[in-house]
Amino acid sequence: MQLRQGLRVLRRATDEVQVGLDPRWAVRIAGLTPERAERLLRAGDRRVDDALPAPALDALGAAGLLRPSASRARRVRPDLRPEALAHGLARADGDGVDSVRRRAAATVAVAGLGRAGTAVATTLALAGVGTLLLDDPRPTGPEDLVPAGDGPDRATALGGVLRALAPRTRVRTGRGLAALLADPPDVVVTVAADTPDPATALALLGADLPHLPVVTREADALVGPFVRPAPPGGPPPPCVRCLDLHRAEADPAWPTVLAQLVAPGPGDGAAEPPAALTAVVGGLAAAEVLAHLDGGAPSTAGAQYEVPVPSVAPRLRRWAAHPECGCAALAG
Repeated sequence: MQLRQGLRVLRRATDEVQVGLDPRWAVRIAGLTPERAERLLRAGDRRVDDALPAPALDALGAAGLLRPSASRARRVRPDLRPEALAHGLARADGDGVDSVRRRAAATVAVAGLGRAGTAVATTLALAGVGTLLLDDPRPTGPEDLVPAGDGPDRATALGGVLRALAPRTRVRTGRGLAALLADPPDVVVTVAADTPDPATALALLGADLPHLPVVTREADALVGPFVRPAPPGGPPPPCVRCLDLHRAEADPAWPTVLAQLVAPGPGDGAAEPPAALTAVVGGLAAAEVLAHLDGGAPSTAGAQYEVPVPSVAPRLRRWAAHPECGCAALAG
């Protein structure tokens, strides 16, 4: 047997080593001879069967830290090696390369490319998503992460940056909602100020297209809910309208407030988010998309991250489908 790739092996004492740093799987192995401890510290991709006593091997196996010696490490692009190693350790089957390859075959659309949308798209490109569809016809401004002058609009400007930053990612720009519905990607991320556009959310729901709304507000941001078809036999997941119906029950004036957020007047609308909030929201939203592409369950399926300034510490708030929404009947 060999240790799984990406594990740190550290000395704790002359006769004791620690395999792994993450408390989810870290194992202490004591009672080793100095020679066995040294061999384990230098194991790398070599066999550890003859370097460790049976109890130590049992402990490593129980923690899921071993792989068969006959299995060759699957090759992955050098720029995606961090993704494969970390996700390989976090997956029960130890196969981070499978996650990377699934992403390479995926298409994700990001609509709304202010600071938060730019952070989402950039993270997805660096994580190995094969094709990104970028949509935002607004011109770049001094508050944007992409310098003005890199293109006539935000989508074109960011597209040029991503082609240089992640040349293996195919970047297409200028695709509106109609094009997405005609040739749907695997996931759509919508990024907006104040509130998601209800018409866009309804169109994506009706097309059964997995989507994740991201909203930046005065001094906080919301990520989710991740809307996708319900699992067989499972409860229907909440959609964007479900949340508005719940809010209207708690605050009868919410529909009046929402109407103003959907159709703001000249000069209205939240400013672009501050840098720390941008980084956290971009990472959270990208992680939700990647969890879906990797075959897992996004944390915001039936929930929403609330991220306030100045702590930018995410709080996960659970939501249920609203019985008066009808989204469960519409989806699918």
